[in-house]
Amino acid sequence: MLEIYDDKSDSELLIWACECRNSDRIMVILADNTCSNINDLFNEIAYSSARYFNAEDYFSAVNYAYRVIKKNFGQHFKEEYTSKFKMHKTLADLQKIAKETSELDYEDYYDLATFENLDNLYFCDLIINDGKLGLRFSKYTDEECDEFDNLIFKEWNPNLTSSTTLMLGMQKQLNDFIEEEMDYELNVGI
Repeated sequence: MLEIYDDKSDSELLIWACECRNSDRIMVILADNTCSNINDLFNEIAYSSARYFNAEDYFSAVNYAYRVIKKNFGQHFKEEYTSKFKMHKTLADLQKIAKETSELDYEDYYDLATFENLDNLYFCDLIINDGKLGLRFSKYTDEECDEFDNLIFKEWNPNLTSSTTLMLGMQKQLNDFIEEEMDYELNVGI
């Protein structure tokens, strides 16, 4: 049994998935906690609402459960992604550049990669500044994302194992920076 709950809205969903004992079909049961006993087994009411899927049709069974989860916990599903990641150099070039940063200038390597959070209008660029590799944090000053102010440079050694590790690292750094900025703005406002 899988139990999903949201303590803020008191939403709860129990999911049982197994092979039906009378056939080789997949049986999926979805219910709330009133349909579960002390041993986490479903009761007759839940059993009567079971949905059955062909033995090899895992996709339909999962899709059914996913739709119910999404319906009950829709506030946790974001349909639209409002962040962008772009590498301006290849991964091999970035790995080479990272080893030689002390010999490079900002003018030559001012945007190696960019990660944007368009919800909050912040972005960061992976750059070389004074022979150091790091992130330059900036904020758009207009809704069209044409004008921006550079805010601060922070030295940072990214994980350049893959483009995904670079992207996730930049995303975390930007999210941490945005959180600090929001805290600062809140404290200054008070």
